[in-house]
Amino acid sequence: DMQKAFALGLRTGFGDDFLRLGNIKLFADGALGPRTAAMLQPYSTDPGNSGNLLLGRDEIVHLGIHAAEQGLALAVHAIGDRANREVLDAFEALRDWEAKSAIRPLPHRVEHLQILHPDDIQRVGELRLVASMQPFHAISDMTMAEEHWGPRVRWAYAWQSILQGGAMLIFGSDAPVEPPNPFLGLYAAITRHRLDGSPPEGWIPAERLDLWQALACYTWRPAKAAYTARPAGRLAPGSYADLIVLDEDLFEIEPRDLANLRPTGVMTNGEWRVRAF
Repeated sequence: DMQKAFALGLRTGFGDDFLRLGNIKLFADGALGPRTAAMLQPYSTDPGNSGNLLLGRDEIVHLGIHAAEQGLALAVHAIGDRANREVLDAFEALRDWEAKSAIRPLPHRVEHLQILHPDDIQRVGELRLVASMQPFHAISDMTMAEEHWGPRVRWAYAWQSILQGGAMLIFGSDAPVEPPNPFLGLYAAITRHRLDGSPPEGWIPAERLDLWQALACYTWRPAKAAYTARPAGRLAPGSYADLIVLDEDLFEIEPRDLANLRPTGVMTNGEWRVRAF
Protein backbone atom coordinates (compact mmCIF):
# COMPACT_ATOMS: atom_id res chain seq x y z
CA ASP A 1 0.00 0.00 0.00
CA MET A 2 3.00 2.35 -0.09
CA GLN A 3 1.99 3.70 -3.51
CA LYS A 4 -1.49 4.45 -2.17
CA ALA A 5 0.07 6.43 0.68
CA PHE A 6 2.13 8.40 -1.82
CA ALA A 7 -0.94 9.07 -3.98
CA LEU A 8 -2.83 10.40 -0.96
CA GLY A 9 0.01 12.78 -0.19
CA LEU A 10 0.70 11.25 3.21
CA ARG A 11 3.96 12.33 4.85
CA THR A 12 5.75 11.68 8.11
CA GLY A 13 4.32 14.24 10.55
CA PHE A 14 0.99 14.56 8.72
CA GLY A 15 -1.98 14.82 11.07
CA ASP A 16 -3.13 16.83 14.05
CA ASP A 17 -2.43 17.15 17.76
CA PHE A 18 -4.21 13.88 18.57
CA LEU A 19 -3.29 11.59 15.68
CA ARG A 20 -0.16 11.94 13.58
CA LEU A 21 1.29 9.79 10.81
CA GLY A 22 4.64 8.21 11.59
CA ASN A 23 6.84 5.96 9.48
CA ILE A 24 6.55 3.17 6.93
CA LYS A 25 7.13 -0.16 8.69
CA LEU A 26 9.51 -2.73 7.21
CA PHE A 27 10.53 -6.14 8.57
CA ALA A 28 14.18 -7.13 8.28
CA ASP A 29 13.87 -10.48 10.09
CA GLY A 30 11.71 -12.68 12.29
CA ALA A 31 11.78 -13.17 16.07
CA LEU A 32 13.72 -14.81 18.88
CA GLY A 33 11.12 -17.40 19.95
CA PRO A 34 10.82 -19.27 16.62
CA ARG A 35 14.56 -18.68 15.98
CA THR A 36 13.87 -16.67 12.86
CA ALA A 37 15.72 -13.52 13.99
CA ALA A 38 18.66 -13.14 11.56
CA MET A 39 21.96 -13.81 13.34
CA LEU A 40 25.62 -13.37 12.35
CA GLN A 41 26.35 -16.79 13.88
CA PRO A 42 24.01 -19.78 14.28
CA TYR A 43 21.74 -20.26 17.27
CA SER A 44 23.35 -22.07 20.20
CA THR A 45 20.39 -24.45 20.30
CA ASP A 46 20.26 -24.95 16.51
CA PRO A 47 23.77 -24.95 14.96
CA GLY A 48 22.45 -25.19 11.40
CA ASN A 49 20.16 -22.16 11.74
CA SER A 50 21.08 -18.47 11.59
CA GLY A 51 17.51 -17.21 11.23
CA ASN A 52 15.72 -15.55 8.32
CA LEU A 53 16.82 -12.28 6.75
CA LEU A 54 13.68 -10.86 5.12
CA LEU A 55 15.18 -7.59 3.86
CA GLY A 56 18.86 -6.86 3.35
CA ARG A 57 20.78 -3.60 3.03
CA ASP A 58 20.16 -2.99 -0.67
CA GLU A 59 16.41 -3.66 -0.49
CA ILE A 60 16.02 -1.34 2.49
CA VAL A 61 18.00 1.39 0.72
CA HIS A 62 15.83 1.06 -2.38
CA LEU A 63 12.59 1.27 -0.38
CA GLY A 64 14.00 4.01 1.85
CA ILE A 65 14.94 6.30 -1.05
CA HIS A 66 11.55 5.73 -2.65
CA ALA A 67 9.82 6.63 0.63
CA ALA A 68 12.09 9.56 1.48
CA GLU A 69 11.42 11.16 -1.90
CA GLN A 70 7.80 11.34 -0.75
CA GLY A 71 8.69 12.63 2.74
CA LEU A 72 8.16 9.36 4.58
CA ALA A 73 10.63 7.95 7.11
CA LEU A 74 11.24 4.26 7.77
CA ALA A 75 10.70 2.16 10.89
CA VAL A 76 12.47 -1.19 10.49
CA HIS A 77 11.83 -4.24 12.66
CA ALA A 78 15.21 -5.83 13.47
CA ILE A 79 15.77 -8.42 16.21
CA GLY A 80 18.96 -10.36 15.44
CA ASP A 81 22.49 -8.97 15.24
CA ARG A 82 22.73 -9.67 11.50
CA ALA A 83 19.40 -7.96 10.80
CA ASN A 84 20.47 -4.96 12.85
CA ARG A 85 23.78 -4.73 10.98
CA GLU A 86 21.99 -4.86 7.61
CA VAL A 87 19.58 -2.16 8.79
CA LEU A 88 22.38 0.06 10.10
CA ASP A 89 24.33 -0.38 6.84
CA ALA A 90 21.17 0.63 4.97
CA PHE A 91 20.60 3.70 7.11
CA GLU A 92 24.22 4.73 6.67
CA ALA A 93 23.67 4.69 2.91
CA LEU A 94 20.35 6.54 3.30
CA ARG A 95 21.97 9.24 5.41
CA ASP A 96 24.60 9.72 2.69
CA TRP A 97 21.86 9.92 0.06
CA GLU A 98 19.90 12.46 2.14
CA ALA A 99 23.00 14.65 2.46
CA LYS A 100 23.81 14.48 -1.27
CA SER A 101 20.17 15.16 -2.16
CA ALA A 102 19.89 18.10 0.27
CA ILE A 103 16.99 16.37 2.02
CA ARG A 104 16.43 17.09 5.71
CA PRO A 105 17.39 13.95 7.70
CA LEU A 106 14.22 12.01 8.36
CA PRO A 107 13.37 10.51 11.78
CA HIS A 108 14.19 6.94 10.78
CA ARG A 109 13.67 4.36 13.49
CA VAL A 110 14.83 0.85 14.31
CA GLU A 111 12.26 -1.27 16.12
CA HIS A 112 13.45 -3.64 18.87
CA LEU A 113 17.28 -3.89 18.43
CA GLN A 114 17.08 -6.90 20.70
CA ILE A 115 20.68 -7.97 20.11
CA LEU A 116 23.54 -6.15 18.41
CA HIS A 117 27.13 -7.02 17.72
CA PRO A 118 29.29 -4.83 20.01
CA ASP A 119 30.85 -3.19 16.94
CA ASP A 120 27.42 -1.81 16.02
CA ILE A 121 26.34 -0.30 19.35
CA GLN A 122 27.77 3.18 18.67
CA ARG A 123 26.45 3.30 15.12
CA VAL A 124 22.83 3.79 16.21
CA GLY A 125 23.68 7.19 17.71
CA GLU A 126 26.20 8.13 15.02
CA LEU A 127 23.49 7.70 12.39
CA ARG A 128 21.04 9.85 14.42
CA LEU A 129 18.48 7.05 14.55
CA VAL A 130 15.59 6.52 16.92
CA ALA A 131 16.11 3.30 18.89
CA SER A 132 12.60 2.06 19.72
CA MET A 133 12.87 -0.65 22.38
CA GLN A 134 10.56 -2.47 24.77
CA PRO A 135 11.93 -3.12 28.28
CA PHE A 136 9.48 -5.87 29.18
CA HIS A 137 10.97 -8.04 26.41
CA ALA A 138 14.14 -8.45 28.47
CA ILE A 139 12.45 -9.89 31.54
CA SER A 140 10.06 -12.08 29.56
CA ASP A 141 12.71 -13.35 27.13
CA MET A 142 15.84 -13.67 29.30
CA THR A 143 15.79 -17.46 29.72
CA MET A 144 15.04 -18.05 26.05
CA ALA A 145 17.69 -15.50 25.00
CA GLU A 146 20.36 -17.20 27.10
CA GLU A 147 19.47 -20.59 25.63
CA HIS A 148 19.38 -19.49 21.99
CA TRP A 149 22.10 -16.83 21.97
CA GLY A 150 24.56 -18.06 24.63
CA PRO A 151 27.32 -15.57 25.58
CA ARG A 152 26.08 -13.09 22.96
CA VAL A 153 23.31 -12.05 25.36
CA ARG A 154 25.77 -9.59 26.92
CA TRP A 155 24.69 -7.26 24.11
CA ALA A 156 20.98 -8.13 24.23
CA TYR A 157 18.50 -5.41 25.25
CA ALA A 158 21.52 -3.13 25.74
CA TRP A 159 19.62 0.02 26.76
CA GLN A 160 22.37 1.75 28.70
CA SER A 161 25.00 1.12 26.01
CA ILE A 162 22.71 2.36 23.23
CA LEU A 163 21.73 5.43 25.26
CA GLN A 164 25.36 6.26 26.06
CA GLY A 165 26.13 5.87 22.35
CA GLY A 166 23.97 8.92 21.68
CA ALA A 167 20.89 7.29 20.15
CA MET A 168 17.41 8.71 20.67
CA LEU A 169 16.29 5.81 22.87
CA ILE A 170 12.53 5.54 23.33
CA PHE A 171 10.44 2.91 25.11
CA GLY A 172 7.11 1.26 24.40
CA SER A 173 5.32 -1.97 25.16
CA ASP A 174 5.02 -3.89 21.87
CA ALA A 175 1.40 -4.60 22.87
CA PRO A 176 -0.37 -6.93 22.30
CA VAL A 177 2.77 -9.11 22.33
CA GLU A 178 3.55 -7.77 25.83
CA PRO A 179 1.39 -5.95 28.41
CA PRO A 180 0.80 -2.27 27.55
CA ASN A 181 1.30 -1.16 31.19
CA PRO A 182 4.22 1.33 31.21
CA PHE A 183 4.90 0.74 34.92
CA LEU A 184 5.91 -2.82 34.08
CA GLY A 185 8.29 -1.34 31.54
CA LEU A 186 9.78 1.06 34.09
CA TYR A 187 10.25 -1.84 36.49
CA ALA A 188 11.99 -3.90 33.81
CA ALA A 189 14.22 -1.03 32.67
CA ILE A 190 15.41 -0.17 36.17
CA THR A 191 15.73 -3.62 37.76
CA ARG A 192 16.08 -6.13 34.90
CA HIS A 193 14.34 -8.54 37.30
CA ARG A 194 11.56 -10.92 36.48
CA LEU A 195 8.35 -10.08 38.32
CA ASP A 196 9.38 -12.56 41.03
CA GLY A 197 12.54 -10.49 41.70
CA SER A 198 15.02 -12.84 40.04
CA PRO A 199 17.86 -12.72 39.36
CA PRO A 200 18.67 -10.70 42.52
CA GLU A 201 21.45 -8.62 40.92
CA GLY A 202 19.46 -8.03 37.74
CA TRP A 203 20.04 -9.67 34.37
CA ILE A 204 23.11 -8.09 32.75
CA PRO A 205 23.02 -5.29 35.35
CA ALA A 206 25.36 -3.02 33.38
CA GLU A 207 22.45 -2.34 31.02
CA ARG A 208 19.99 -1.16 33.69
CA LEU A 209 18.80 2.44 33.55
CA ASP A 210 18.19 4.77 36.45
CA LEU A 211 14.70 6.16 37.04
CA TRP A 212 15.36 9.51 35.38
CA GLN A 213 16.69 7.82 32.26
CA ALA A 214 13.78 5.38 32.07
CA LEU A 215 11.17 8.11 32.57
CA ALA A 216 12.73 10.17 29.79
CA CYS A 217 12.50 7.17 27.48
CA TYR A 218 8.77 6.98 28.19
CA THR A 219 7.96 10.72 28.08
CA TRP A 220 9.81 13.56 26.34
CA ARG A 221 12.08 11.36 24.22
CA PRO A 222 9.26 9.62 22.31
CA ALA A 223 7.44 12.93 22.02
CA LYS A 224 10.52 14.47 20.43
CA ALA A 225 11.02 11.45 18.18
CA ALA A 226 7.41 11.78 16.98
CA TYR A 227 8.00 15.40 15.87
CA THR A 228 5.02 16.75 17.82
CA ALA A 229 3.90 20.21 16.77
CA ARG A 230 4.65 21.72 20.19
CA PRO A 231 6.52 20.54 23.29
CA ALA A 232 5.18 17.36 24.82
CA GLY A 233 6.23 14.79 27.36
CA ARG A 234 7.13 17.30 30.10
CA LEU A 235 5.24 19.12 32.83
CA ALA A 236 6.17 22.59 31.58
CA PRO A 237 4.44 25.79 30.42
CA GLY A 238 3.44 25.56 26.77
CA SER A 239 3.42 21.76 26.70
CA TYR A 240 0.36 19.62 26.17
CA ALA A 241 -1.56 19.01 29.41
CA ASP A 242 -1.17 15.24 29.11
CA LEU A 243 -0.39 13.86 32.55
CA ILE A 244 -1.16 11.31 35.22
CA VAL A 245 -1.53 11.60 38.99
CA LEU A 246 -0.01 9.00 41.32
CA ASP A 247 -0.61 8.41 45.02
CA GLU A 248 3.07 7.63 45.56
CA ASP A 249 6.33 9.39 44.69
CA LEU A 250 8.21 7.39 42.07
CA PHE A 251 11.50 8.50 43.60
CA GLU A 252 10.60 7.39 47.11
CA ILE A 253 9.26 3.88 46.59
CA GLU A 254 11.33 0.73 46.14
CA PRO A 255 12.01 -0.18 42.50
CA ARG A 256 10.22 -3.51 43.01
CA ASP A 257 7.01 -1.59 43.74
CA LEU A 258 6.99 0.19 40.37
CA ALA A 259 5.26 -2.77 38.73
CA ASN A 260 2.21 -2.34 40.97
CA LEU A 261 1.61 1.39 40.46
CA ARG A 262 -1.69 2.60 39.03
CA PRO A 263 -2.69 6.21 38.31
CA THR A 264 -5.54 7.82 40.22
CA GLY A 265 -5.95 10.51 37.59
CA VAL A 266 -5.40 10.74 33.83
CA MET A 267 -5.59 14.01 31.88
CA THR A 268 -5.21 14.50 28.13
CA ASN A 269 -5.18 17.91 26.49
CA GLY A 270 -6.32 19.53 29.73
CA GLU A 271 -9.35 17.27 30.28
CA TRP A 272 -9.70 14.66 32.99
CA ARG A 273 -10.37 11.23 31.52
CA VAL A 274 -10.01 9.38 34.84
CA ARG A 275 -10.18 11.00 38.26
CA ALA A 276 -10.45 9.12 41.54
CA PHE A 277 -9.83 12.01 43.95
